[in-house]
Amino acid sequence: MDWLHPPFNNAKVRQAAFMALRQQDFLEAVVGNSQYWRTCKALFTCGSPLATNAGMDGLLEGNAEKARQMLREAGYDGAPIVLLQSSDVAVLTNLAPVAKGLLERAGFKVDMQTMDWQSMVNGLISKKGPPSEGSGWNASATSWVQVDILDPLMTPYLAATCDKARAGWPCDESMETVRAAYARAMSLAEKRQIAERAQVLNTTVVTHITLGEWYGVSAVRSNVNTLPAPPPVTVFRGLAKR
Repeated sequence: MDWLHPPFNNAKVRQAAFMALRQQDFLEAVVGNSQYWRTCKALFTCGSPLATNAGMDGLLEGNAEKARQMLREAGYDGAPIVLLQSSDVAVLTNLAPVAKGLLERAGFKVDMQTMDWQSMVNGLISKKGPPSEGSGWNASATSWVQVDILDPLMTPYLAATCDKARAGWPCDESMETVRAAYARAMSLAEKRQIAERAQVLNTTVVTHITLGEWYGVSAVRSNVNTLPAPPPVTVFRGLAKR
């Protein structure tokens, strides 16, 4: 979400969006076969050393009534949200339409704008202008491989460094304090404690919202030995042909 312009410059509105979204809806629409997806509230991915559900009770379950109440309390004035949709990347195409439906159930007005992925990332998403004037946006959706989001330092959208942050430009000193503490942590126990603080803090400041996890699928010929698990990028190291 873009922190620079209304309505997502208001943390309470971002919190309402968090309450409105439901992971299962996204995963069923994007992936379909439940063999290849799982819901996961852990900010640093399920099954990882830093995985936890701390602070996530009641979130990502599509509570439209609660989200609508939060919107009223936040003073949302009904201004349309410019939501970007990528039309040509399979694992992204259905994210925005699902988000639109869930947000509208909660009382948001949504203007979904469709474009190819390259136009989205190289053009509009880099613009900081007012969405109402066609020179900016309010929200977008993307997907990351697990190895890029395993802790508070690696997770790109958790960096709340204002103008130096990624598109969306979250700006929060408390999150940067937590991330700095993680960088200095020496033990896994300390890292887990700090990562939990980051996750709980994100439910308040809301730099981004996780929508679940999906699995990549790969295949090799029967005379080629396989890696223990398919990597998130194509790496041929360790393969042998029989």
